Amino acid sequence: MSKPLSSTVSSKRSDPIILLSPSASSLLRMSNIKTFLDTGLFVPPDHPTLSTQTTANLLHITRTMPSLGEKPFRFILVDSPEHFKPDYWSRVVAVFTTGQIWQFRGYKWREPQELFGHVLGVYVGEKGLPIPTEVKGWGSGVKSFAVERWDERAHGTNVEQETRMSRRWRDREIVEEVWRSIEGYMRGRGEWKR
Repeated sequence: MSKPLSSTVSSKRSDPIILLSPSASSLLRMSNIKTFLDTGLFVPPDHPTLSTQTTANLLHITRTMPSLGEKPFRFILVDSPEHFKPDYWSRVVAVFTTGQIWQFRGYKWREPQELFGHVLGVYVGEKGLPIPTEVKGWGSGVKSFAVERWDERAHGTNVEQETRMSRRWRDREIVEEVWRSIEGYMRGRGEWKR
């Protein structure tokens, strides 16, 4: 059973929210988003090494945004706005999407063009595969990124974490680009400066 945000988070403006796609086809889900955004390593969402995180429906990531001040931000990550109070929408700083419009049911702004006029969109696909036409059609409010394809022999469970990290070094670059986009969006809004 999922907890409402209000039971775990105060309604302070200081906790920005990142919404993930609940789609089973999404490369980034609650099971692997923390590993991706915190560690800089993409691991497929159903990979056995992530089994301890798969039941979480609310995660926190702490990150410093240098252009917004020295104090770190605590980001709240959820895959559904089901328990949102109306004022939570002003705290949403990014929506990760797969390009599937059904994802936006229950959102304050259900039309992608309107949503991504208010909130930064983030699409993460696999390198070498085309960006969905829908995502391209949603305009400059959606930033697209691509991670390299996962190779179980080179990156999987039989490979030590340090080796995996050194082989997937490009993931860290992508993660930094994602965070720069989020920071730029927050800076552009002007209300997140500390």
